[in-house]
Amino acid sequence: MRRYLFIALGLFILLTLSAEISAAADSPDPAAPPAHFLAARYVCVPSLIWRNPELCPTYGPGTTPYRIASIHLPDTLPELPIIELPQDEDEDLLPRTYAHVKAVPLNIYRHPMEAAMGLPPVQTMLSGDWWVSVDGLVEYEGQQWYQINEEEYVPADALAFASPSRFQGAYFTEQPQHPFAWINRWVQPSVVPQGELNAAVGGFGRYELVTIFAEERRGEEIWYLVGPDQWVEQENVSRVDVDPPPSEIGPGEKWIEVDLFEQTIAAYEGERMVYATLISSGRTGTSTPPGLYRLLSKVREGKMSNPDVEDGSPAWYFIEDVPWTMYFHEGYSIHAAFWHDAFGFTRSHGCVNLSPRDAQWFFNWADPITPEDLRVAYVGGSTPNTWVWVHFSPPFD
Repeated sequence: MRRYLFIALGLFILLTLSAEISAAADSPDPAAPPAHFLAARYVCVPSLIWRNPELCPTYGPGTTPYRIASIHLPDTLPELPIIELPQDEDEDLLPRTYAHVKAVPLNIYRHPMEAAMGLPPVQTMLSGDWWVSVDGLVEYEGQQWYQINEEEYVPADALAFASPSRFQGAYFTEQPQHPFAWINRWVQPSVVPQGELNAAVGGFGRYELVTIFAEERRGEEIWYLVGPDQWVEQENVSRVDVDPPPSEIGPGEKWIEVDLFEQTIAAYEGERMVYATLISSGRTGTSTPPGLYRLLSKVREGKMSNPDVEDGSPAWYFIEDVPWTMYFHEGYSIHAAFWHDAFGFTRSHGCVNLSPRDAQWFFNWADPITPEDLRVAYVGGSTPNTWVWVHFSPPFD
């Protein structure tokens, strides 16, 4: 009997001690930090908010809603200080008429009569991509022929004429105070980053110029605020920022900035941006080399071809009389491209392609100034020159 009493007493003591320990655990320690400090042990950086939003408050430093709510656009949005350069829709964009060879091989004859007589051609375009300049149209025995050079004729139905882009960049009367961008493809803006589309405004069309007032990162995406409740994703635009000149460039010198990531180009005089537009640089495999260069020569019109292969290879290309070309490193140049309208995207074999209007503007602006009657100007010695800074700087780094 006594043994059972001792067992009951022991159980009573254990239960009492357990209750006291539990009560002590539930009672706050005056020296301990408040419970909400223990729970908020995370720094709510954007990457954490994106991965684990339940760990962060809805509003607070570092949160997307907080930052968006803190953006206050002026009642009257500032406009970029640009002037519209005169454009005549009837003007010739190019110094010559250009055409693409629709199919190869194609024989070139000294005269249509020699083709009719069965004489051998003076040349045969064997393979690849050919562009020629057209000098005139003749008719022989009811068939039309185009003259492409002196004593060089091809059938008229073998050519398709170029439709050059009429796009032109922006000329600035003073330094832009905000980043800006061209829309690359039609896009409907969103009310907030990754949010619902803003149905109250129309979409932005290709080549439309917008000002960037703020940016927001959401995971691996970057969104730009281009108007009230108008956010567009970075992949839909080519952005331009005013950058300082590299240290090698002296005060007041002319220099050109080529941004390979954004596919843009800008002209500077010292620290001031005077012009900017879109480019098409080299594709993967034929990329444009980054570096700081100076102009080597300016060629008003010149032939271009693939230096690595010969006619007969599928990789061969030949373009006659490419206008407004400025070489800056080996065979790499800045020049007009009349054969596409893909500016803002990589497209070339390594050169920097510009629309005809942009190429002519850069050619006339860049030092050394080249007289109209001078076909080639080689740069060297004490001749005034223009720097070319080519770089690749993605905003995700």
